[in-house]
Amino acid sequence: MKTILIQFKWMLFSLCIILLTGCNNSSEKIELYVSISGDDKASGTTVAPLASIPKALEIVREFRDNGNSKPAFIYLSGGRHQLNKTLVLVIEDGNQKSNSVSTQLTFAAYPNENPIVSAGVSVNDWKLLQSHSELPEVAKGKVWVADIPEGIDKFYTLYDENGRLNRARAEGFIPTKMGDKKTVHFPKGKIKNWENLKDVELNIRPTRAWMINMLPLESVDEEKLVAKTKVSSTYTMGELAHWVHKKDGNSAWIENTLESLDTPGEWVVNTETRKIYLWPVNTTDNGSPKGILAPTTSELIRVEGNIDYKGTKDQPVKGISFSGITFSHADRRAWVDDKDQLGWGMQHDWDMFDRPTAALRFRGAENCEVINCKFLNSGGSGVRFDLHAQKNKVENCEFAHLGEAGILLAGYGPGTKDVNHHNKIINNHIHHFSEITWHSPGIWAWQSGYNQIAHNYIHHSGYAGILITNRIEPDRRLNGEGGRTVRHHEIPDEVIKNTKENYENWKVREKFNHSRHNIVEYNEITHAVQLLSDGNCIYVSGAGTGNIVRYNYLHDNLEHSMPAPIRCDDDQHETLIFGNVLYNNYAFSAGIASKGVNDIINNIIVAPRVAPRFGYISFEWVPVTGSKAHKNIIISHPDGGNAYAERPRKDQVKNLPNLEQTDMDGNLYYHPKNPNWMTSHFKRIRSKGKEKMSQFGDPMFIDIENGNFGFKEGSPALKLGIEPLDVSKMGMIKN
Repeated sequence: MKTILIQFKWMLFSLCIILLTGCNNSSEKIELYVSISGDDKASGTTVAPLASIPKALEIVREFRDNGNSKPAFIYLSGGRHQLNKTLVLVIEDGNQKSNSVSTQLTFAAYPNENPIVSAGVSVNDWKLLQSHSELPEVAKGKVWVADIPEGIDKFYTLYDENGRLNRARAEGFIPTKMGDKKTVHFPKGKIKNWENLKDVELNIRPTRAWMINMLPLESVDEEKLVAKTKVSSTYTMGELAHWVHKKDGNSAWIENTLESLDTPGEWVVNTETRKIYLWPVNTTDNGSPKGILAPTTSELIRVEGNIDYKGTKDQPVKGISFSGITFSHADRRAWVDDKDQLGWGMQHDWDMFDRPTAALRFRGAENCEVINCKFLNSGGSGVRFDLHAQKNKVENCEFAHLGEAGILLAGYGPGTKDVNHHNKIINNHIHHFSEITWHSPGIWAWQSGYNQIAHNYIHHSGYAGILITNRIEPDRRLNGEGGRTVRHHEIPDEVIKNTKENYENWKVREKFNHSRHNIVEYNEITHAVQLLSDGNCIYVSGAGTGNIVRYNYLHDNLEHSMPAPIRCDDDQHETLIFGNVLYNNYAFSAGIASKGVNDIINNIIVAPRVAPRFGYISFEWVPVTGSKAHKNIIISHPDGGNAYAERPRKDQVKNLPNLEQTDMDGNLYYHPKNPNWMTSHFKRIRSKGKEKMSQFGDPMFIDIENGNFGFKEGSPALKLGIEPLDVSKMGMIKN
């Protein structure tokens, strides 16, 4: 009966196409239909759908080989469409006409149905585990065991019908002393020579605030209490730096041992014995695990152009579209060895350069689009555009419960090859990501410029919301944080050898940094930086000139680990920060932080949860001559704090930031208890001819609690010409 109903729906869909087009004119386009109840020996029509996506693509290619260049549509029915390996789309699958923006191949959902493209293979034949010496007492009689499915060697995530399951995690610890990048010293009993040692991973925050490493173990000496890892950490492994917010105090823990399998929903894998162990939460009538899936690949679909890595010109795939499809059950990319991994990391190894870490990956693509899709319950990221990526779009999509990032734009490393630009990331809902790799951002443009990142709603992240960075200045030591991405053959030796961190030399090397002229606007970000420290809602670092951060609503970021909701860091200049609302944030350092010459105009900082350690607007580390601070509204916490900071490095004695270097005027300040809060600032700065129009007074917002930051009649903000900000226009556009 179910099969008959599905076939009937396909027939109705075909009739709709006929009615819409006047006739089912095969001369206009190629149409194929795929159903989970179909047959790959069928014709691919509505009444005889195919069973698999690869077969549909094969038939489209046969049409192409026979000279049919019409646009092709592959429609997917509801249900889970399993891919056992990465489906690769190539140049011939797209539009090969020069400069054409038309779509040549579309993968789309059958109307009103939810097709799921999945890397998951069913795990069957579960048996109740009778006994095991490493299993904790609380789990005995509750853990089930099954064989790893054929065709899978190793995996790092596991799923049931409700989503991704947690790998067994041991109680955390603090390294007992400083090791090196492959050596960790541990308290007695925390690391052992387990039966499945080659499958065990050390998760560690290696002394720094802003990242986490997942390192496979190589060896363990239980007497000397020292372990070696197969892969180098980003920094030496020891206790977190004293200035890091430590949360629960433990910065390291072990995953994937039976000894730590002590909670329902946890699992362990042993690739030597090819066994999976699981304490299920979703069960059949006899208590065995239900609907368990093990992933076959970290990359479901890859759109692959012809990449000339060392040369100047790539040949991208053009005109591929995905619409209405859910991507799920892809694996996390493993940390395998130093050559493959950390040597080609991007900033702080927050992601890997040119690697298959996303469910849907474009590697050399133009005029491709991802519309109304979902990326749910996966171990890696949602979408990434690598190397050559231009005029692509991700719009109206949802990204949720991902192990890593939402969307990544990653061009070539610093050099003259600048081919990742003019993409659009619009109106996406990105939430509960970075659940495994905590430092993964919601959206990241690395060596990618002229992009529009607008109207996205980003919340519940382990670390940052939006990153615009390059942060690999050629003069920096090539220490595995992206240094190997630098294209030395394109950069004069004197630029690499002789530049130092100051404004003039930044201008010399800026042309090699390509994350410039991005527009980050009308986004809403909340509940960011929940797992790590030293992160921000919007972070711009070493990116290049001309970036604009405007009309973003950053609110209710309540963890104690965010230094500033908006931050320009490390050699970042000529950024415009305009019209942003910072409301009810626990920002311990600043509201807006600027290391460089940047313009901070018409922003509202209101209802801070704490008085900042430095200033509500903080100028940091470098001279800031020419920076503008105009028409901002700063409402102090009742405990006060500085409106502005001139923050040097600890070891700095010259080239200090100085408020007197700035162009500062037309600002409005208010302290709810202290009318003299700005007196000393005004006295100093007005003697230098600045802040002459600025005022102290209540801005008289219409309704802060309900997000109305307009001004009541008589507000001093109106007299100063400050633009009222409407947060209802920020965040997702409600269709």
